[in-house]
Amino acid sequence: MKVPLTLSRPDGTPITNWEMWTRPKMDYQWEPERSAMELAKAWFCAFEISPPNELLQLLHSSARFTGLQLLQGIPERVTSLPERGEGRNHDLWLLGRTNQEQITICIEAKADEPFGKETVAEYRFSATKRRELGKSTRAPERIAQLISLVPGEEKLWDNIRYQLLTAICGTAIQARRDGSTVAVFVVHEFHTHKTTPDNIRLNANDFNAFMAAITGSPEPFVTGTLYGPVIVGGIECLIGKAVR
Repeated sequence: MKVPLTLSRPDGTPITNWEMWTRPKMDYQWEPERSAMELAKAWFCAFEISPPNELLQLLHSSARFTGLQLLQGIPERVTSLPERGEGRNHDLWLLGRTNQEQITICIEAKADEPFGKETVAEYRFSATKRRELGKSTRAPERIAQLISLVPGEEKLWDNIRYQLLTAICGTAIQARRDGSTVAVFVVHEFHTHKTTPDNIRLNANDFNAFMAAITGSPEPFVTGTLYGPVIVGGIECLIGKAVR
C-alpha cells in the first residue's frame, strides 16, 4: 500500500504549503528566485506536496530505485559531523524505500550561489592560522576525518569546495544514522531571472571537479543522471544534479 509523503519542520510541525517551509539561517537567503524559496515552491507546484519532476527523473535514472516511494522529508535538517563545530545543513532531507531497501536522500539547493567561499585547502589554511593566533578550532582535525571517509588521496581534495566535502560526508553519515543501506546526494539547481550564466558555469566547474575527485573519472557528467555508487564512510552513495 502506498504511504503518502509527509513534510515537516525539524520540530515536527507539518508543512502543508510552501510558505510554511523551514526558513534558512539567514533572512536574506529567503527571497523569490533564490534557492531556498525556489526549492520550497518546487515541492508545492500542484498546491499540495508533489516531488519535482526533475528530481524524480534523476532518481529514476538508476534501476536500483525502481518502485521508489518517498516517505518523509525535513527541510533545513542538520547532521552533526566529526569534531565539534557546525553540522552539515541539508536544504532538504528525504527518506524513501523500495521493495528491497531504505534510502536517504539529501539535497543541496542552488540558484547560482557558490558552493561556499573556500576550498578544502583554503579552509584548512584559515583554520590553522586561527589556531596559531590562539583561537580554539578543531577544523583541521575535522577535515582530516572527513577526508578519511571519501575515496582518493587527500591532496586530490585540496581544490574541492569544502561545502561539497561536508555535503557528501554529511549525506553518508545521515544515511548510517537513518539505518539506510544507500545514500543519494543531489544538487538541485534553479535557473531564474536572478541567476547569471557566469555564476552557473563556475558552479558547474566546481561540481565537475568534485565528481572527478569522488568517482576517479575525468569524464564529463550529465545532468539528470545518477552516478555511483561510491563508498563514503562505509555507505554506498549515488550522486547527481537536477535542474529546474
